[in-house]
Amino acid sequence: METFDLNVFAEGEELNPSAYNPEDYPTKEEMLDFIYSNFHKPPINIDLKGLSVNGVVKRDPMDMYLKSKHISSSNLKNALKTPRSFYYDYERVFEEKEKPCFQLGTFAHMAFLEPRLFELVKVEPKYSQSSKEGVIGMIKFYNDLLSNDKNYIPDVEEEIPSERWNFNDLKEHRDYKKQKCIDLGYSFISEDMSMVIKALERNYYWYGGGIIPQLLKGAYSEVSFYGKDEETGLNVRVRPDYFNVEENIGVNAVISFKTTRADELGKFYYDCGKLKYELSEGMYQEVMSGITCRNFNVTIMIMLQTVEPYDVAVLFWSPDDLANGKYKYHYALSIVKDCFDKNWFPGYDAKAEEGARGIIDMQLPEWSQKTLHPVAIDDF
Repeated sequence: METFDLNVFAEGEELNPSAYNPEDYPTKEEMLDFIYSNFHKPPINIDLKGLSVNGVVKRDPMDMYLKSKHISSSNLKNALKTPRSFYYDYERVFEEKEKPCFQLGTFAHMAFLEPRLFELVKVEPKYSQSSKEGVIGMIKFYNDLLSNDKNYIPDVEEEIPSERWNFNDLKEHRDYKKQKCIDLGYSFISEDMSMVIKALERNYYWYGGGIIPQLLKGAYSEVSFYGKDEETGLNVRVRPDYFNVEENIGVNAVISFKTTRADELGKFYYDCGKLKYELSEGMYQEVMSGITCRNFNVTIMIMLQTVEPYDVAVLFWSPDDLANGKYKYHYALSIVKDCFDKNWFPGYDAKAEEGARGIIDMQLPEWSQKTLHPVAIDDF
C-alpha cells in the first residue's frame, strides 16, 4: 500500500512557510490614498476577455462552474483532511442540501454590489388567500409594484381581474404577477426579516464613512477563472465573491464576502483559521494572477453578522497569512497530483505509520489528562 505524509508543515515553517517580499503586497494606506483621490471618477470597466491571458475568465452560471473538472479550493481543503475526502468532494459524490428560499448572506452579497436591491425587498400584505377579495387584494399589491417599476413591460391587452373571475383563475393570475415581480428582482420577506434588512442597509452605508461602496465601485462578481497550475499541470478554478482592479481602487484585489454567527471579531478570526480560509484566499491570488498576468496581491474580506446587530466589518488580509495560504494551496495540490499519478486516494489510513496497515497510534489531547482531585465523602 502506498503511504502519504499528510503533515502540512515541517518543523519551524509555521511562521514563514513561503519566502516572499512584503513590498510585493501593497498597504491599505496606499489603497485608501488612491480611493480618496479618485472617488469622484466613474468606474472603469475591464473586458474579461482581456484578462484571459493564460486561461479563461468569464461570467458563467454557478452550476456550470461547479460541474467543471478543474480543481477548487474546497477540493484542496478536503485534500488536507485525507485524499479520500478530496475524491468525494471533487467527484461530488454526496448531494448538496437544498437551501432556503431567502438567505440573508446571498441577498447581501448581491445588494452590496447593486444597492438598489435594498429597495426591492418587500413585506407582503396579510390578505386572506382563502377568499376572492383577499386574492384580488394581493394581485393589486403586485400590480402596484410593477406599475411603479420603470423596467416592467406590461403584457399586451392584459386583462384586469374582477369578482367575476373564478377562484382558481384568480389564484393563477396572482402567482403570475408575483413571478413577474420576482423576475424584476423583488424579494418578499417577513416583517422581522425586513427589520434586519433595514439594519443591514444602514450598516452598509455607515461603515467606515461609506468605504464599502467605494471598494466595490466597478467591482465584478459571478466571474469564474479557469487555469492550469504550472508546477503540477493540474487544471484549477476559482470564483471570487468579488474582485476589483487597480484602475478603480489602486490595487488588484480579491474581495471575499463571508457571513458569520460570531458575536466578536476574535471569534470570527478563529473560525477563519478553522475553516482554512487562508488556503482559499492564497489560491485566489495565485490562480487569478497567473491567468490575468496582473498581480492580484490584495485580499479584502467583508464580514456580515447574521446575528444581532447584523454589523459588517472590512478586513485587510496580512501578507503573512496570504503566504501561509499559498503554501498550503501548493502543498495540497502536490498531494492531489501524487494521488492522480498513482490512481489511489487513501483515507485516514494514510495517517498511519508506514507498514502499520492503516492502524493509527491514538493519543488523547493534553487537556484530557488533567489531574483528578480527591473527593471527600464524609458521613455526617
